[in-house]
Amino acid sequence: MDKCSRCWARYMYTMALSRQVTDLSKRRALIREAYIWLQRYFDAEEHELSRRRSVLVQR
Repeated sequence: MDKCSRCWARYMYTMALSRQVTDLSKRRALIREAYIWLQRYFDAEEHELSRRRSVLVQR
């Protein structure tokens, strides 16, 4: 879950940073980067949940 937390924190930080930037092209680039971090968060969460399910099945 540490990876999930890190990805979520980076997503939130990048979105907050994009709100402070006045240059439209930089803002778009930051928002694009934020959504990449959000996708990484979902991937890490899915991986963690599947890992937990496999542990439960083994018991």
